[in-house]
Amino acid sequence: MHRRDLLAAGATAGILLATHRASADAPKAEAKKAPPPKPDARQAALDAIAACLAKSLACQAHCEAQLAAGTKEFARCASAVTDMLAIGHAAQSAIARKSALAKKLAEVCAVACKECAAACAEHKPHFAHNMHLECKECLESCEACEKACAAFAAA
Repeated sequence: MHRRDLLAAGATAGILLATHRASADAPKAEAKKAPPPKPDARQAALDAIAACLAKSLACQAHCEAQLAAGTKEFARCASAVTDMLAIGHAAQSAIARKSALAKKLAEVCAVACKECAAACAEHKPHFAHNMHLECKECLESCEACEKACAAFAAA
């Protein structure tokens, strides 16, 4: 065998090996491009409740500060957000533990979020003036949480 033939055979083997590796890697590359799977209703509810609880704590602190300053129009909002926080924590715990009561607590959490969002909505005229933004964020997170909890309860 001549040196030229040996080099040609080696080059051919290299090309075949590279082609085989490229075709073997193609499905992996396609799998990486696929969108991540959608979270299930349980995880979506847990995520929404966690976000809602965080925003609600800020809203509660804002309402308490407003009440301490003598602004009584925050009484309903403060009460609704306090209820939502208590119920939200209970629902979060039950859903995370896969309790037999998880769906019932999710239903109650959806109701509490609806009430809290309605109370926060009373301050909506002030949102355009960058006032009471804690209530705005609480309202938005409560609306998302209400939907997620209702979906989990129905699943």
